[in-house]
Amino acid sequence: MTKKPGHHFHLFFAMAASVVFFMISQASFGLTTDDAFEGMAQDDAQHIQNRLPGIVIGPAKNVPLLDDAKDWWPLKEATMTYGHGNDHAKSETVVVRKITRAPGSTLKDPIDGWALELPGGTTRYLTTNDPYGIVSPSALNKSYSVIIELDPAEPIVHSGSKPGTPARRTTKVDVYNVGSMKSTAYSGTVDCTWTDLGGWRVKVPMGEYDTRLVKVEYNGSVGPASVNGSNYVFLAKGKGVIAYSDGRDISAFIIFNLDDDTGGVLKSVDRKDTNKKK
Repeated sequence: MTKKPGHHFHLFFAMAASVVFFMISQASFGLTTDDAFEGMAQDDAQHIQNRLPGIVIGPAKNVPLLDDAKDWWPLKEATMTYGHGNDHAKSETVVVRKITRAPGSTLKDPIDGWALELPGGTTRYLTTNDPYGIVSPSALNKSYSVIIELDPAEPIVHSGSKPGTPARRTTKVDVYNVGSMKSTAYSGTVDCTWTDLGGWRVKVPMGEYDTRLVKVEYNGSVGPASVNGSNYVFLAKGKGVIAYSDGRDISAFIIFNLDDDTGGVLKSVDRKDTNKKK
């Protein structure tokens, strides 16, 4: 059978159109993923994209440095709700409360302090009398009836971080059973490293923010628990934690030893200003 003269032309045109469409599709994909993480190491970008898909808009210029932790994590009573990184419909609540006595102050002359109540029954006690910023020297888990002492304290927000210059601290960890404080149930050491990865614009259910991204790495062991992992935290000045890739801290590794790498994105904040005069 004789083919029509235009047959080969139409076939060539169809193939060319397919190639062009494929190239445009690939370019569009790059604009939504690769370009959003421009300047970030590939491993870091992949980790964030896996745990917190779609939140990074792109690099943000002129985001202030983390000179003072209190500017980046307001010490005010608040209830913060975070949606899961891969399923924003699921939520967890974190509560910041003012307490009568800060860790390290005396019963006779107490200093006001703060506590961070986390999902799972853990309360982390906070203090600011540390050159590293806002730190947690101890934690209590009511569900497992254990007290965790961290020496030196684990920073919650690290003051003075410089982009690309990791800061390190080795922490001795002692775990006590409530009711048996004379001897440790477990002990060990954990190396913590904080690296400022620069300014990034992010979008979460509560809105868009210019943030600084801090990578926190843990490496060590306490008793039978392996403390190895990393967490990427997006902090907005005056707002606190906007998103995180892994909700675990040292105490979570010790108590649960879980491979729970659920990230979180800020959905709502109910903040109470306890510093206002009546």
